[in-house]
Amino acid sequence: MNIQDNFLPEEEFVQIRDAITEFAFPWHFNHYIVTKDEDSSRTPGILTHTVYKYNVPRSEFYHELYYLMEQLEIYSLQRIIVNLNLRLSKPYISKFHEDIYSDPWKLKGLKETQRGKIAAWTTSIFYVNTNNGYTELEDGTRIESVANRLASFPLPTKHRIVTQTDTQTRTLINFNYLKRSV
Repeated sequence: MNIQDNFLPEEEFVQIRDAITEFAFPWHFNHYIVTKDEDSSRTPGILTHTVYKYNVPRSEFYHELYYLMEQLEIYSLQRIIVNLNLRLSKPYISKFHEDIYSDPWKLKGLKETQRGKIAAWTTSIFYVNTNNGYTELEDGTRIESVANRLASFPLPTKHRIVTQTDTQTRTLINFNYLKRSV
């Protein structure tokens, strides 16, 4: 795992942050945070914005991320999604999950022998604002939500979302990709 603070130059960071927090930025409500089998009476849901999926840019915001993607040294891109959690009176702790397996489409035709190939892929989380929410890895590592922080780990690493109680929103951008250097 790798954590880099002040990942982007201030000007580039502010451009991305301002684009996401703009009034007209389109958000979509998902009834569950990780998987459809979450307890629907307990999950607060999540607001998302799909930027890239199924080999196609899905949002105009894709172009705002060119500089950031260049810094990630992306060779092959699987998904980019922007997540927004609203403030809760107490933290919601999601289930541990692996990004690639949380989407049923990715399971189609995936053989157990192919799992090793997935390990070369990376999940990177770019935190847009600072708050008391965090990402927790299954080994107990906590990655605090700090603005302009990038956390990267192997794609099949199990992790979970812990929502914030201090700020109105917790916003981050999740990338799943294969690095050029692999």
